[in-house]
Amino acid sequence: MSQLITYKIVSDERGKLKKAARTACNFWNRFVDPQTSIVIRLGVFTGDADTIAEAHEPYKRSGVVYGIVNFNTKFLAKYDDLEIAGTIVHEIGHTLGFGWSKWEKLFDATSGEFTPKAVKAVPELESMLVEIDGGDGTELSHWDEERFDAELMTGYEDAREHVLPVTIAVMRLLGHRVKRTLPKKTPLRKLLRECATISFKRKTEAKKLDLDLFRETPLWETVPHARGRGRRRRARRRARAR
Repeated sequence: MSQLITYKIVSDERGKLKKAARTACNFWNRFVDPQTSIVIRLGVFTGDADTIAEAHEPYKRSGVVYGIVNFNTKFLAKYDDLEIAGTIVHEIGHTLGFGWSKWEKLFDATSGEFTPKAVKAVPELESMLVEIDGGDGTELSHWDEERFDAELMTGYEDAREHVLPVTIAVMRLLGHRVKRTLPKKTPLRKLLRECATISFKRKTEAKKLDLDLFRETPLWETVPHARGRGRRRRARRRARAR
């Protein structure tokens, strides 16, 4: 049986998280058959006025990887379903391996350039760079911001993001099977609109997973709201091997 990416809603605000989570999981299930099933645990909080969302380090049990993302109710009220879904898609990208041990073996941490072995396996990596000068905010876990501004897996969240084919292709090197390639650079909102219409047909499989398992883990990434910049930086704490 192939694995799947699904979600657990522990708290919500007018159903916005549930709708966005369904779209975000459809996005990754469309392109990737993950090495292990993934459950994204989503909830809300009310607190720091400048923090949009907080993600915690993933954890694993019984062959299932769990991720935790909590959203500030203040910003859930302001952002539309696709904006919320885009943030969840980015965090699932990290849960799939961006920033973890397999990822860090693919490139030279001093230059951000990918190794010849990685490029041979995924030729698109020859033109890619990893962010190496973003400090703890973005360093070593995202595409280089200066060169790939507004890509889904850079360290900043932009109003009009896009997805490069390599973001899907590199999943092969992170241990997953790519079911469907992305033929060209594509606006994220276009892909999310398509995914929002997909009917999830694996509910029976999802119910067999332990959706209620919870473990407290350290903060992995926050999404602060930056006033007047039109973008929101994703601040990252240094990853541990997983």
